[in-house]
Amino acid sequence: MVWVILSVDLGKTSCRAALGGRRVVGAGAPGLAAPGGVRAAQTAILFVAKQFGPVEEVIVGAAGALNAPEAARALGEALLASLRLQRVTVTSDAVIAHAGALDGKPGVALIVGTGVIALAIDADGALRTADGWGPSLGDEGGGSWIGAAGLRAALRAVDGRGAPTALLDAARTRFGPPQTWPAQLTDPAALASFAPDVLAASDDPVAMGIVNSAADSLAATARAVGNGPVAMVGGLAGVKALRERIDVVAPVGDALDGTLRLGAIHEPHVIRLSAHSDSLAPPNSLDALATEAVRPDLHDLDARPIADVVALLVAAEGEAHHAVVAALPQIAAAAEAIAARLERGGRLIYAGAGTPGRLGVLDAAECGPTFRTDIVRGVIAGGPAALTEAIEGAEDSFTPTDFADLTAADVLVGITASGRTPYVLGALRHARATGALTVAIVNNFGSEAPADVVIELLTGPEVLAGSTRLTAGTSQKVVLNALSTSVMIALGKAYGPRMVDVRATNAKLRRRAVRIVRDAAGVDEDAATAALAAAGGHAKTAIVALLAGVDVAEASGRLDRARGRVRDALVRRT
Repeated sequence: MVWVILSVDLGKTSCRAALGGRRVVGAGAPGLAAPGGVRAAQTAILFVAKQFGPVEEVIVGAAGALNAPEAARALGEALLASLRLQRVTVTSDAVIAHAGALDGKPGVALIVGTGVIALAIDADGALRTADGWGPSLGDEGGGSWIGAAGLRAALRAVDGRGAPTALLDAARTRFGPPQTWPAQLTDPAALASFAPDVLAASDDPVAMGIVNSAADSLAATARAVGNGPVAMVGGLAGVKALRERIDVVAPVGDALDGTLRLGAIHEPHVIRLSAHSDSLAPPNSLDALATEAVRPDLHDLDARPIADVVALLVAAEGEAHHAVVAALPQIAAAAEAIAARLERGGRLIYAGAGTPGRLGVLDAAECGPTFRTDIVRGVIAGGPAALTEAIEGAEDSFTPTDFADLTAADVLVGITASGRTPYVLGALRHARATGALTVAIVNNFGSEAPADVVIELLTGPEVLAGSTRLTAGTSQKVVLNALSTSVMIALGKAYGPRMVDVRATNAKLRRRAVRIVRDAAGVDEDAATAALAAAGGHAKTAIVALLAGVDVAEASGRLDRARGRVRDALVRRT
């Protein structure tokens, strides 16, 4: 058997993976020592890993691993379970960069990207670092430092506190008016995005002063860790002006190469974990799922103060956002495919059991009044009674009669945290057999859900192990909101940011309808109220009548010809 190894370089800006000459890039993670760092790292790695086939081993270099060995071990254990690996190796991204640059031999790796760290490893494995203190206290000479220095110089020029500089015009071009910069530039990556402008301004004395200071800082950082060959690597390693004060050697390879060049000198700084075959659950077992796993740091959860538990739960719910963002390409693909089906007269039908089923029914119910539509429906295992109570065994088998009216024109979205719920998988198979478009929303890697589009929301273990109504449920709700709302906007149910197809069935919604017509048409309250009354309470018709200067009948006809789209109805005359 060929032993297949996936190499992963996980930084704060990006997550790169390589296997057999193929490379994939995804979003990075904030660092293992950051709050929620292990979960964010796992999500980032699973996103790139799923683009390759099954592997036996993963070797990861992750930001923050050196300073947070317990978090590095927790990441390794999470990857063993979620990817069904035989072995996992976790170390720092700086260590794999060192191994790649120096071919596994002793020396100094000066890593210059958004941040800066110098890492020296001797022949006996002794490790020393300099800088790497982050953007607030260190990273001197790195991308965020250079970008911030350039922006400060530009603001000094604005205020008259400093010399005029071409960096001001460059920053205005990139970021807009200076008054908006503080709100925009709140993280290292954003600051680092201005570094290329500073480095390119070779004729500007202010910019060159910044670059020279950066070069001095980098040279001092490299010297601080000792003697030996210095290989400069990272996103800014190719900038000649930054390495002029350092006697550098050409790097042999990059960090991904370094995962396969870890040698004896690196072993003291590496965590290796192996799966034991006698303790592994079968691949399709519930016990093997990441959503069923126990977080390693919560053994005393029941003994913690309730305020601490509340804070932990809220923080965990916030982590759902990272999982959703990682799945954006699949969510967008699903939304486009759903809109195309519904444009041709199909319906959107959600299928789920338990919490996912309730979320599907909820989203469908909200579409009626919000978008004046009856083409979205939610189906839950066990029927309506399952909305308010647990119907034992309802999810364990598929009920064909629940989808008897499903047609090839429709879309079925199956929602299952585990990715293995029999009721949902059965609904998806039934839908595929009818020719309907199928979408699966799951919270585990490598689900066997039979769908045209699979949206994996890799939320990992819950604070309360197995309770997927928590973070997994939050991520599902966000995706359902995104799917139904984006699809309805695409179908003409909005004009700008306004829900112009709202069904005004109570006092609040009637007031909202008046406000929508007033603001969209740019008229006063009385004109909006009168137009809405003439249109029978239909905001779309009232808006078209007011903006096009036509009567209600003509406005209604225009909307029919424009397939309900206000913007098109305003420009079409036939």
